Amino acid sequence: MTNNSIDNLDPIDRYFSEVLDVHTWSDHPEIKDLTNLIYDELGCAELQSRSNNQGNISVKNMLRVLLLDLYVRWLTDPNLATGFHKHPRNYKPNSRYNALYINRKIIAVERLLEEHGYLGVLNHYNERSGTGPSFSTRIRPSQKLVEHFNKLTVELHDIDKHHNQECIILRQKYFDDEDRRNTTVDIEYHDTDFTNTIRNQLQTYNTLLTTSFIDIPSFSKASFSRPIKKGKRAGQRTTISIGPDNKFVRRIFSGGLESDWKLNGRFYGGWWQQIDKEYRSQIYINDEPTYEYDLKALHPTLLSNRAGKELPADPYTLQDHLLTQTSPQQQRQYVKLLVLMAINASTPSEAYAAFRNNDKKDKLAASLTNNTLSSLLKSFFDEQPHMEQFLCKGLGLELMGVDGQIANMVIDYFTKQNEPVLCIHDSFIINYKRGEELRRIVADSTYQLTGYRIQQDIKNERLETTRPVKGNIEGYKEPVDVTFYTPNRIERTDQYVARRDKFYKWKEL
Repeated sequence: MTNNSIDNLDPIDRYFSEVLDVHTWSDHPEIKDLTNLIYDELGCAELQSRSNNQGNISVKNMLRVLLLDLYVRWLTDPNLATGFHKHPRNYKPNSRYNALYINRKIIAVERLLEEHGYLGVLNHYNERSGTGPSFSTRIRPSQKLVEHFNKLTVELHDIDKHHNQECIILRQKYFDDEDRRNTTVDIEYHDTDFTNTIRNQLQTYNTLLTTSFIDIPSFSKASFSRPIKKGKRAGQRTTISIGPDNKFVRRIFSGGLESDWKLNGRFYGGWWQQIDKEYRSQIYINDEPTYEYDLKALHPTLLSNRAGKELPADPYTLQDHLLTQTSPQQQRQYVKLLVLMAINASTPSEAYAAFRNNDKKDKLAASLTNNTLSSLLKSFFDEQPHMEQFLCKGLGLELMGVDGQIANMVIDYFTKQNEPVLCIHDSFIINYKRGEELRRIVADSTYQLTGYRIQQDIKNERLETTRPVKGNIEGYKEPVDVTFYTPNRIERTDQYVARRDKFYKWKEL
């Protein structure tokens, strides 16, 4: 049972919001009772169709979805608003991306909640000239609704945020010549043997994640706050849940139907992709420490291999120190970032703009001119001339297709063994006891797809112990010092232990 109030909340912020999640569902008795209570008070029965064609979801169930969406955000961060669209075109009941068949009547349900004082509202906004940004309505629970929420004992474990949600996404990017903005949309497609196979694999993986306890022992809360680096809210902070509501993984393909499922295909989702890298080494899976293995400089290495060349161990440290206002180490980081941006970009100017926009808090990076960045990239080409043919050619999505296939092979292998492995595109996190097996499977999968062995780094700091070893084998008849590595153990907070015990009780039930 929560005991919260709206008294100390910030005003609703357009930018601190998430779009209504139309896949949030629960059959918990308390949720059903609350839905029935508010349904009767609002008179929602008047919205229900009188015809024999009742559709695939009732008005009462749409109310349940909306209440659950608000409740999940309330549990995660009471300041977080829901972005609610009030145009019927945003609710396509026959779309594969709307598995609960939410239709336009949810707009009337939301209006009734507003009229009866259950919502705090920030109305939609359209820039008058038509060239600026527009915003959908933002809603949050009012004190009247919070008083109902405070009586609930429903936990996030009891709520499925991804009920029947499509996990294989196909996207198409459109270019609007009038306002010079790119718009990315999820598009419909017909299933094939390929899509059915990878969907079945990913659904099985998501089920495994749901029944696995994935957490950080040092955290007193099942969430953390981090600064926002990009966009309108750069410099502000956002809250990331590391609870059961934020483990769903999707595969996103790009380029529309004409790309033939060969562009992108990376795995997205899961809170481990949203946290800072220093926290990733602290992740425990099923209350055990983990190791993270990383394919070193994967995309540059794949391109270099195409040219029949081998990149040096550190291709980003240049002989000349061009950026005198930086340390050699910082220049190396800038070169690395610029090369990665150039792999994804179609033109040099696009790469330079992406470099400057990567981190708004890095004032020096944001101040570097096109000429300076061009000189930096030219110096990289002087030392690695075979790479010039590949950069600024828009090859990023094609290379993501390769690492997406590698990740799929690795995830599928361990899922079949009931062993959760977490993917951060070209790196993987697993129970430390399976670390060497992971290294081998990643190496084999990479070789099978590319014909090359790519170096892997272990990113965790480990405890190093040297002991004399003696045995009845050649070379060990006299004691030989052997170095062993063991994971750093993290002290468990009381709150972590409570979350763990609650999870295992939920799993048992």
